[in-house]
Amino acid sequence: MMQRLDFTTAVLGKKATARLKNRQVTQTIRSGSSSIVLATSDGRLKPGEDLQVALDDEFVGYAKLVAIDKVRMNDLTQDDAQRGGFDNRFELFYALRRAGYRFKPLDEYVFYRCQFTWEAASG
Repeated sequence: MMQRLDFTTAVLGKKATARLKNRQVTQTIRSGSSSIVLATSDGRLKPGEDLQVALDDEFVGYAKLVAIDKVRMNDLTQDDAQRGGFDNRFELFYALRRAGYRFKPLDEYVFYRCQFTWEAASG
């Protein structure tokens, strides 16, 4: 079964949501308990395999997983923010807070950086 990468407007915000719809987002930051991270850790998903991308439970397109790696807040760069659809690291960190990383300082969390490429639209 193809894995699904779910995004929400509530977490992304307006600008990153528009960028996701335009297939300009190529990375997401996830928790260790997210379905994508769990699928890679148990071998159900490997780099190069297909994903379904959804926004607010609506299909956006197909993508291929490029890489997934464990990172801390200080590892995340301006490039990471832009690949995620954000203008800067501050916007990325604010989105992480909206995603639920608000119970301790962000630098105490471990994140998983998931990079993907979009498949050509068909039809």
